[in-house]
Amino acid sequence: MAESTGESGSVMKTIQSYGPTIAVAVVAIAVIVGVIMYFYGNKTMPKVSGFSDASGSEGFFGGVAVGAGAPDCLRTSSEAAQLYSMFNEKLSTTAEGPEDLAELRLLLSKIACFKKDLIGTANVVEATRYQAYATSMDIEPIAETTSRCFAKTIPVRDLDIILDKWSRRSQTLVLRLCTSMNMNESQLSSAEALLKALLKDVGDVARSVCLAGTPTIGGQPVGRELSGVEPPSLQELRPYKGYY
Repeated sequence: MAESTGESGSVMKTIQSYGPTIAVAVVAIAVIVGVIMYFYGNKTMPKVSGFSDASGSEGFFGGVAVGAGAPDCLRTSSEAAQLYSMFNEKLSTTAEGPEDLAELRLLLSKIACFKKDLIGTANVVEATRYQAYATSMDIEPIAETTSRCFAKTIPVRDLDIILDKWSRRSQTLVLRLCTSMNMNESQLSSAEALLKALLKDVGDVARSVCLAGTPTIGGQPVGRELSGVEPPSLQELRPYKGYY
């Protein structure tokens, strides 16, 4: 009985000595477990707040800028998607084939995204701002062209030069790829028909959007075509009719 009392007293002394330390350890473990569960739960649960659309109510604002798949903005132009798919899964027999295909993809992406921005209701340079500049096909960055279209400040001549360069380069690439991938005359004709329809479509859209309306810069109407400026000091002068 005395031994039992001694053991109980020893246990009590141990608890009294280490009790605070044990309590702190238990609390610390509980805090660590709680933090782990909090962060792990947040990562596995879907986020259902913090999203807003243009009206500020619910859902997501806007959409994917260039979309999925190749070329970019392929859902805007079925011709661009079909034309790229003709070459995408075929093997090239020339060293330049892969580079030509990559360049054609960029050009088709640029054309399709140009159309996507132009037909959008927001009049915002969105899809085209992701398209890279390439000297082989561009006069200027396509995002700049889109911006000038929305401002109605692009001259007819500039737009025609841009569309013509796209046409010439795309025709060259299609012909080289058809040769590299050993396509027959029928396949070449199909590719050229798709390209012709694509260029006509984007050309019609561009002219209807870019060339319609009054050009404005800083909210003020300006002339679309460039013109010379005559200083006031020269307005009263007359043609010289002397000997020399």
